[in-house]
Amino acid sequence: MLVFLVCFSSFTLIVVLGQREVPSALVSLSNVTDQFILLSFKSLVTKDPYNMLSNWNSNISFCDWNGVSCSGGSQRVVALSLFGKALE
Repeated sequence: MLVFLVCFSSFTLIVVLGQREVPSALVSLSNVTDQFILLSFKSLVTKDPYNMLSNWNSNISFCDWNGVSCSGGSQRVVALSLFGKALE
């Protein structure tokens, strides 16, 4: 199992990615979990001067959100690119 650790000021987000295929029901649940974790992170952000998180909502796929990269097959979050965006 591969673990990525991403730190944002006083908040730490840990994304765990399995290397085996998982059933589609679990992928679906995982996608809901990914979206929930990202929205939870957004709720902790008190300043977003560049509006990086402005499209982080349930109206569009979280894989299309600013700064979010997903895997091709399972649509799981594999990276966040928020460096230098002055998030607090």
